[in-house]
Amino acid sequence: MTEVAITQFPLTDVNESDLQRLAQILWSWSFCERCEQGRSCVTESCDWQRAKRLKPYFDRYKILTASYEPEDVRTPAMSTHEDLLEIIRRLKANADEERAQLTSIAFRNRSKSDSLPPTEDQRYAINLAVKIMTMINCSAQQQNRELIEQGTFGLPWRDDISLSQFILHVFPLKSELGLEIGDMNPPLTLKDSLRATNLKKSLGLKFRGTDDLRMHLILDRNEYVIYIYHHTAFLKENLRLTKDKPTDISISETLKSGALPRQLVLETLDSIQKVLFPLTDTKSKSLLRSLVRRSSFDPDCLSFESTSIRNDYERDISYTYLDSRLLDLYAELENPTPQGWLEKWFERKSGARYVMMATLIGVIAAVALGIIGVAIGAFQAWVAYQQWKHPISAS
Repeated sequence: MTEVAITQFPLTDVNESDLQRLAQILWSWSFCERCEQGRSCVTESCDWQRAKRLKPYFDRYKILTASYEPEDVRTPAMSTHEDLLEIIRRLKANADEERAQLTSIAFRNRSKSDSLPPTEDQRYAINLAVKIMTMINCSAQQQNRELIEQGTFGLPWRDDISLSQFILHVFPLKSELGLEIGDMNPPLTLKDSLRATNLKKSLGLKFRGTDDLRMHLILDRNEYVIYIYHHTAFLKENLRLTKDKPTDISISETLKSGALPRQLVLETLDSIQKVLFPLTDTKSKSLLRSLVRRSSFDPDCLSFESTSIRNDYERDISYTYLDSRLLDLYAELENPTPQGWLEKWFERKSGARYVMMATLIGVIAAVALGIIGVAIGAFQAWVAYQQWKHPISAS
């Protein structure tokens, strides 16, 4: 029975060695001698010392891998965690290859005695590797398996698009100039308005954590919820990788190093710790702490780092990836979506067509009242004429 369960879900068990290999493949971590020997790490300079901060991310890895069930247990796309990590390594090294070619590369050099996994299983493995590497939920074209298993729609990644092109498609540059909301770049009114405490007080908005980076700052007007990508420890590892890279590094080269575009990561981190929940503000930090405690936000959200992940000129940044999402939140403040049946009824009645209809009805009513007034006046005049023409004599 145990053997069958392991065969059906080959990636269920995750040990510390698997997580160390994951960090090594993703972020090029190096380990001390004790780590190499499988002993407890006590070396302060060892990268594994940051593993505790990454617990929410590692927990997410465990959830994603535990749910993997091969299409055919005889030819699984991944039998071990090492198989998955090898796919991630090849994704990084071939970020400019189209998905179709990338899939072929990912499953190349398998043992001659092994048959290739089913096509859908290969696609699932690629999507899983991308989620772990970038924390972006994607899907292959016409792939329904993930929609059923996860209940969410992954953004389609076409076979003729490379990984670097896919990332740019998910997060297109909205503006060349960018939205300036830093301390040195007004308008401060915009920055103050977008504090989570103000959004909650003024609009009654709720905040919901998401593990999908592409959902960050998305406003769901039906549920009146803002989605917050909360894995800040993961973001900081990305920033460490690219801190000393040239400012004009391409997305492809960034992905090959194991990181997402630096500007995107900076905007995501700052939108949390400087815009929505500025850690220097007591009320904002208290609200963020409650989300960590009650909504399972990454505790690292409460930890601000600067010199280890940020260059001096990045203290205050402009927003070129997330500017439209921030402006969407500000627009909601200026013109809130009606909540409740009464507000929605007034909203429906306040449209331009309803104003014209109300005006037309008013004109018709005024004309009708005028006609009735003329008729009553004519009747009164006729009665008075009859009384004058036919006076009633006193008896």
